[in-house]
Amino acid sequence: MNNKALFQFCTLAMLAVSTNSQADDKIVLNYNVRPPYIVEEPDGSASGLTANPAANAFKSAGVAFTWAKAPPNRQLAMVQENTQKTCAIGWYKTEEREGFAKFSKALYRDKPAVMIVNSSFKIKDNAKLEEVLTMPGIKILIKEKFSYGHYIDTALGKLKPQTVVSNGTNTQMLQLVASKSADLMFAAPEEANYLIEQSNMAKDKFSQFKASDMPDGGERYLICSKNVPDDVIAKLNKAISFK
Repeated sequence: MNNKALFQFCTLAMLAVSTNSQADDKIVLNYNVRPPYIVEEPDGSASGLTANPAANAFKSAGVAFTWAKAPPNRQLAMVQENTQKTCAIGWYKTEEREGFAKFSKALYRDKPAVMIVNSSFKIKDNAKLEEVLTMPGIKILIKEKFSYGHYIDTALGKLKPQTVVSNGTNTQMLQLVASKSADLMFAAPEEANYLIEQSNMAKDKFSQFKASDMPDGGERYLICSKNVPDDVIAKLNKAISFK
């Protein structure tokens, strides 16, 4: 190999290494479709109440990322496995999750949670959350490995009502409420109306109820694997505009 050919070979090799290094440095930004928080766009990106501030933070901070769609449980598993630089959008912060993940600043705060209730199940006006959860025979539908925020999680853990656990989509869970497999499910008001409207189920099958003592909803964050460097988290935090 002559000097010119050797130079070209070395240049191409260095370029390949540089390209691979840049690809390795990209954060995989996971999302699951959950309007109006996260809406999938035709190009594979996402928009919405939590997706927009997340994407804007990455772009403003100059942190390279690539979009990827994954179910919620898989997102959490990828963060916990810590085999790549990955983040996921719109997660609540819990003590358990803080043990294996890094969190950004908050992207968004939910409004006070509501219950989507089978219309045949009656709750007295102005009932507090504890009164609802201790109603005789009540069946609460919850999503597997899901957090509903500190206030609801604490009440469920303390009062231990009968629960029906699902790993299905929100629409599938709504069908369980409609069929009386469960009496109610929790939802953020931002998505409750949309969920019912898009379900193709009769609206009169459901009512919405907000406990009289329900506080503001939880804050939603980027949850990231520990492979994501602290300086990247710091850059993202600086770019997040939510107060």
